[in-house]
Amino acid sequence: MKPLFLLAGLLLALPVVAAEVYRWTDQNGQVHFGQRPPPGEAQRIHVPEGAPGGGDAELMQRRDRERRLLEDYDYERAQKKARQAREADAQQKAAAQCGKLRDYWRRLSFSGPLYLTRDDGEREYLTDEQRESERARVRPAYVRACGREP
Repeated sequence: MKPLFLLAGLLLALPVVAAEVYRWTDQNGQVHFGQRPPPGEAQRIHVPEGAPGGGDAELMQRRDRERRLLEDYDYERAQKKARQAREADAQQKAAAQCGKLRDYWRRLSFSGPLYLTRDDGEREYLTDEQRESERARVRPAYVRACGREP
């Protein structure tokens, strides 16, 4: 946010150089100057290059500082966007892991017979002691993934 305010301050401090400036009078007789005239009659005023500021070297330095500031701002914005994307991805993975553990915890809490499928495709039915030991093993992972006790 600081680079944005700094950029705005620099842009406001820059002199009007080689810009089209118009002069017009409104219905109340008030004289206005601006770069965008209102529809109707406006008189274009010639502003010589380098008018209020120093020479071309000073102008080039100012433009170089402004360019670097804009590059820094773009870099910061890209870094912030990448960080937000990483955080959103991590939250999405954690939510998916929490959902899997929640479903598994429900299966472990079910009072009926419970089996695990082994690598060879065979079912292994759990005894009450095995079920309790599996719940004790899963509880810390559940708390880490879901942020609360099951």
